[in-house]
Amino acid sequence: MTGFIARHVALIGCLLALSVVLPASADPFFVRVYGRTYKVDPRYPSGEKGPKPQEAMKALPSDLGRGPGFRPSHDEVLAEVEERVWIARNQLDMKLEEAAGPTARNGRGSDTKALKEEITGSLAAGSSRARSPELQTLYDRHRALNLLVRELRRSLNLPVATPGPGFSRPKLTPEIEASFRAQKFDPYAAYYAFRRVKAAFRSDDAELLARVTRYPLAVTGRIRRTIRDRSQLIAAKETVLNPAIREAVAKTTFDSVFVRDKGMILGDGAVWITHDRTGFALGTIHLD
Repeated sequence: MTGFIARHVALIGCLLALSVVLPASADPFFVRVYGRTYKVDPRYPSGEKGPKPQEAMKALPSDLGRGPGFRPSHDEVLAEVEERVWIARNQLDMKLEEAAGPTARNGRGSDTKALKEEITGSLAAGSSRARSPELQTLYDRHRALNLLVRELRRSLNLPVATPGPGFSRPKLTPEIEASFRAQKFDPYAAYYAFRRVKAAFRSDDAELLARVTRYPLAVTGRIRRTIRDRSQLIAAKETVLNPAIREAVAKTTFDSVFVRDKGMILGDGAVWITHDRTGFALGTIHLD
């Protein structure tokens, strides 16, 4: 009897301890994304280190909560946020290359990797804020967006980890699939390329646009020129990223893309994503 009482006393003690600890760490919180509200798991992903999600998500872009003027589906919200993740990841990669300095430029791969891991570790701990506030801001934004994508995918009953292409596999209608397959294109490869090009224009960052471009890039219309390499594209930023082109691309949805033998046409001809044996990439920009 004494042992029975002792066991119950110990059990009650454990329950009391849990009642103190659990509520503070287990209460979900809510994030508003493109006019929709999502419940977020307050626990950090297993095996990862960092601030609590509620604290980490303070680094989300300030305009993320605003509605786009229509009520987007959950799939549309996920796709929009995945574009932002693509932008943040690539911008962070570029800044890490810069931070690695001469080691990265000299091509010493193992040293570069170790240095990047060291820098990333200090960013994860938040200890680089004073030394490199821009890099810390990029890292914090990327981490916050990744956490948000995790929760969006969970809410859609999708695997938490983002697929290899960086974008979730879309639900394409049979008609859309057929239009791409008629040109012997993989409709899903086309979709991933569409989202990368769309994200690059969205970023207003010529360095990112260069990552999705095939050279020579043709500029047609009122301004005609041929852009032959990355340096020429960077120099032509005002032309290739002018507001009218960016707006046309931003308003284009994948189901409104016109597909033909050479690739995809966005924004009534504003942009062509062309195809060759290496896949899809930005091939033409048309300026009215």
